[in-house]
Amino acid sequence: MQKIEHTKLLVHSIQSIGRAVELKELLVKSMNAIQTVLGTEASTLMLLDKGTGELNVSIPTGPVKDEITGFRIPKDKGVGGWVIQNNKAYLSNDVSKDDTFWQDLSADFETKSLLCVPLRDRNGEAYGVLQAVNKEFGLSFHEEDLEVFKILAEHISLAIQRNREYDEMEAKLEKKTLLLSETHHRLKNNLFAISALMELESNRLKNGESIDILRNASSRLKSIAHLHSLLYEDSDTNEVGLKVFLNHIIGSIKSIYNQNEKIIRIEAQIDDMTIPAELSILCGLTLNELLINAFKHAFFDRNTGIINIRVRNIENEKIQLNLTDDGIGMSDLGSQSNHLFVVHAFVKQMNANMSHTTSETGTSFSVEIPL
Repeated sequence: MQKIEHTKLLVHSIQSIGRAVELKELLVKSMNAIQTVLGTEASTLMLLDKGTGELNVSIPTGPVKDEITGFRIPKDKGVGGWVIQNNKAYLSNDVSKDDTFWQDLSADFETKSLLCVPLRDRNGEAYGVLQAVNKEFGLSFHEEDLEVFKILAEHISLAIQRNREYDEMEAKLEKKTLLLSETHHRLKNNLFAISALMELESNRLKNGESIDILRNASSRLKSIAHLHSLLYEDSDTNEVGLKVFLNHIIGSIKSIYNQNEKIIRIEAQIDDMTIPAELSILCGLTLNELLINAFKHAFFDRNTGIINIRVRNIENEKIQLNLTDDGIGMSDLGSQSNHLFVVHAFVKQMNANMSHTTSETGTSFSVEIPL
């Protein structure tokens, strides 16, 4: 009957250890499990400092636990040092008769009986020691206790290693995330710098076609730079808020093309939605080209006009992007073919569909993008 209860306690303790997430919680549960299963007055977990060879009393339990926490046992001293050095278990029911025993860590607690096993890594090397101190009611430790202790030690060691590996992976991931954010930041700054240089150069040029080429390239670079800016600000995800991103693009193009006496008003209504960064940039560049096309061609003969933009999320199945202007219509497709060629390329990449209507009172484009 006692053996059955022993086994139940062991299984329950192992399950408790396996559920621990934080390292300190894991170690505390491990020490409590030792006391519960083996019925001892105290227990101690000591971890090896590979730099000094000392054993650090990491998690003790029992009446003097607060006093001995953090105590460092010199290299090769005491039973713990012997266990580490020999990578073997130790059992004694009267440590006063054994020269291996070094000393009590507190004057208020006397060690009488001691059970000690190594914690081993995946290569079988000892990196720590578990101690069960003083069997309750003056009882003695037996070989059965040692076998139970070894089982506990194996599960505790696996849990500690799993926890350490998780922490290492988390640290590596954090480092990679930091590097990625820094890359986004630098790339964003470089793109904005190149875009600014292009705008400066376009102001110096006299040739209209050259000015258009630089302005178009500048607006595309700004769109990509804004995306990297959003990704840098929220490095926990690879998704982007489309409304914020598209509003950035609209603002950039207005600042480039609403110059001198030309004032084109843009009325934009964009649904709040979050989509993958890859799709965001294609949506953004599509809007970029359609806007540039409208600014350049729809209001060729006047300085005022309205561009209406509507972007909707249709039941989380597709995005509908509509752009309408009240300009002169698309009577000359040839002059607009470069921008529309680029738009068609983006539409194809998104597996989207695009249609348009045009008349003397304006042009409307509609792009349906699957999610």
